[in-house]
Amino acid sequence: MNYIIIFIIICAVITSIIMFFRLLQTVFLFMRRGKHAEIQIVSDGKLPSVSILIPAYNEEKVIRKTLEAILNLEYPESKLEILVINPCSKDRTGEIAKEIAAKTNKNLNVLDATNDFEHHGKPRALNFGLKHVSGEIVVIYDADSIVDKMALKYLASHLAVHPDVAMAFGMRKAINRDNWLARFGYLESLSQQLLTEAAPPKEGQRLLFSPGTNVAIRKSILEELGGWDDNALTEDFDLSVRLHSHGYKIDYVYSSLSLEEIPEKLKIWMTQRNRWLRGGNHVFFKTLKNIGIKFKEKKLRFINFILFFKVIEFYSPLLALILSDLLLILGLIEIFVFGGMGLGFLLWFLIYVFLSLQIFACLVYTRELNFKNILGAFCMYFYFQMWLPVFGRTLWLDLVRAPNLWEKTERFTASE
Repeated sequence: MNYIIIFIIICAVITSIIMFFRLLQTVFLFMRRGKHAEIQIVSDGKLPSVSILIPAYNEEKVIRKTLEAILNLEYPESKLEILVINPCSKDRTGEIAKEIAAKTNKNLNVLDATNDFEHHGKPRALNFGLKHVSGEIVVIYDADSIVDKMALKYLASHLAVHPDVAMAFGMRKAINRDNWLARFGYLESLSQQLLTEAAPPKEGQRLLFSPGTNVAIRKSILEELGGWDDNALTEDFDLSVRLHSHGYKIDYVYSSLSLEEIPEKLKIWMTQRNRWLRGGNHVFFKTLKNIGIKFKEKKLRFINFILFFKVIEFYSPLLALILSDLLLILGLIEIFVFGGMGLGFLLWFLIYVFLSLQIFACLVYTRELNFKNILGAFCMYFYFQMWLPVFGRTLWLDLVRAPNLWEKTERFTASE
């Protein structure tokens, strides 16, 4: 019994530390609320030239709406080119994109590419597109992105006003929230964005990791780093770490909004999350290897250690979930087997309430309080349990050294 109590306390302490930092992030989020409106839009003459890259493999369901939204962007036509990368799609993606390109007078081109893109996915497609861009700024949108007409101007203006910033990225929200799984996925994404991207404590001390869409980066810096890692399953995470390791800054631009799809089927959700976890593991071991190399070369800097711990932070929500589950199980054992007071259960319940209120705070912040979202907030803990089998599968695939093959996320919203 005493050993159970000791283990409960250890689990509670570790989980409480993680949750305490999330509480600080929530506080900082509301403290910085007014600053999100302070986005300076520069005149058209001062805007940089931009090349938009849209990797599109088997995206016939969504590509039309995406291109229509991008063609509607508020941006000087003389400074904008749009490149759709079609890596041998097996459906009508290329046909639809070329049809739209032929009808518009804007600078829209479709690049057909062949080089094992099916297995290497988005990063290889982006590297192919990078060879054809002419703009000073490279902007990436996924093929399911429904972009707000001012989104690009906010990103480009931010980079124009802040020459010390290498990359800027914006807010992502869900298109499909009627499906319950998609709604949970959106609430998860919303809290992750607001609590880790929008709420850092100080200007100039941000180690942010960008998403893979609604993101802008200076072409010169991208070329300096050699583009994207072909083998990365989370090319956005990998590029962010490399930018920070070279001393470059990344900023979050809250006003830049893009809508995206969230998986509506469990199998597709698990496939996507498995790719994210395997991609995170790839970045973790790559960062660890880089530290070893720099140590041998006597070039190790403090930023390398900070980055390593930030990468470890990628796993903290999963660790907190596992430990809180242990608290629940041990608390129930304590009550029903040993007749104790259920200390573990009480601590688990506090963690559950805190997590639910954290999601609730994000809904208050974005003014998205409604019955379904509130109910979803109080069910999020149970939704997060689905990460556990994903983690188990990822661990197995990494142990048996299964190849890191890109698994495309299926779309749901028909565009025609």
